[in-house]
Amino acid sequence: MYQVTKELSINGFSINPLSKIIERNKGSRSLNTTDYFCIYIALTDVEFIIEGKKYEIKRGRLVYVAPSKDITFCTQPKVEDAVYVVAFSSSFYEKATNDSFLLNSDLFFNDNSEVTITQASIPIEEVQKLIINRLALYKTKENEGLYISVAHNCVEALLLDGLFYVDEKVGEKKEMKKFTAFDITNKLRVLLQKYYKKERQVAFYADQLHITPRRLTEMTEATVGKTAKEFIIDKVVSESVRLLRNSTLTISETAYELGFKDEANFSTFMKKYTNKSPRELKSFGLNRVHF
Repeated sequence: MYQVTKELSINGFSINPLSKIIERNKGSRSLNTTDYFCIYIALTDVEFIIEGKKYEIKRGRLVYVAPSKDITFCTQPKVEDAVYVVAFSSSFYEKATNDSFLLNSDLFFNDNSEVTITQASIPIEEVQKLIINRLALYKTKENEGLYISVAHNCVEALLLDGLFYVDEKVGEKKEMKKFTAFDITNKLRVLLQKYYKKERQVAFYADQLHITPRRLTEMTEATVGKTAKEFIIDKVVSESVRLLRNSTLTISETAYELGFKDEANFSTFMKKYTNKSPRELKSFGLNRVHF
C-alpha cells in the first residue's frame, strides 16, 4: 500500500512534484488526503476530480484541498514539475491561535464547494523562486530547524494568498452569513486543537459553541458523517498515533503528554479504538494509506 513519505511523517510537511507522488503510489492517480491539508501549485493546465466533481485547473492557479478528500488526477503529468503538491498536518502549521483560525477558515472548509481554487493566476516564476526553489535550497543546508521554519513561512504565504481570494470573493456577505453546520464543525476543529488533551466530553464543546450536545452531533453528522463524540475521539487517536510513531517519548511519557492519567488508561483507550496497543503502534505504526 502507498505510504506517507518519511519527511511528511516526521515533520508533518512535504513538498513534491505530483509526478513523484504518482510514481510512489505505483502509478495510481487516485489518492485521499487523509489527515493532511494540501495545496496544489499548477505550473500547467491540469484536470482533477475531487469528491466526484471534475475541475479544470488553469496554469498559475492554487488549489486548496482539506483532509479526508478523494482526488483523482485525470492525466499523468507530462513533465516532472507540472504540478507541485504541498502537504502538511494541522500540528505542523498551528503554532498560534491565528494559525488555527486560518487553517479552519473558508479556505479549506465551506458550504459551497469541496475545494477552493484561486481565480487569478499567480506569477509562476515568483512561486518557483520564493516557494519551490527556496525550500529546496534550505533543505540542502541540513539544518532541520531552519528548514521547518522556512517551510512554515512558505505555507503561511500560500494560505494568505488563498485567503485573499476567499475574502475578495465573499466580501461583506461573509460577515453577514449565519453559522451553518460547516461553520460549527470548523469551530469544533479549532477548539479540539486547543483542548483535546484535557477535554473529551461533547458537553464541554457544545457549551463553548453555545449549542446543545444533541445539536452539535446533528451538525457533525451532517458534515462529516460522524457523531460529535466520534469526531473528538478521532482527533485524540490521530494525535496519539502521530506522537507514538514520530517522537522519542516513552509510552508513559506519551500518555502523560496527551492528558491520560496513566499508561494503563492510555493503553486501554488505544486498544479500544485502534485494536492495537501503544507498543504495537510505536514499533510498527498503522498500515494506513496517506497522501
